[in-house]
Amino acid sequence: MRKGKKRGIPGAAIAAVAIALSLSWFIDRPADVSAAEIKADPADVHVVESGENLWDICRPLADVRGMDIREVMYLVSVNNGLDQNASLKPGQKIVLRF
Repeated sequence: MRKGKKRGIPGAAIAAVAIALSLSWFIDRPADVSAAEIKADPADVHVVESGENLWDICRPLADVRGMDIREVMYLVSVNNGLDQNASLKPGQKIVLRF
């Protein structure tokens, strides 16, 4: 057996996680957005009504744009941080951005 200081994997793993987290801060840091950019944003906001589901919201968008409704539903879900079930609540605001 070797004598001396032993380096363990847990220390290396902690260092790797610390580096990854510090890098993600720089990568995910939001850019400064001016009021003009916000005003020029083409996104629409839809307020969910009682009994409405994601399919109901996305069907007209898909038809107007000539897109597959599944693609529109995916984009809306990702843009709004919805889970796979996409359970919506009346009064919830959904951003419609493409």
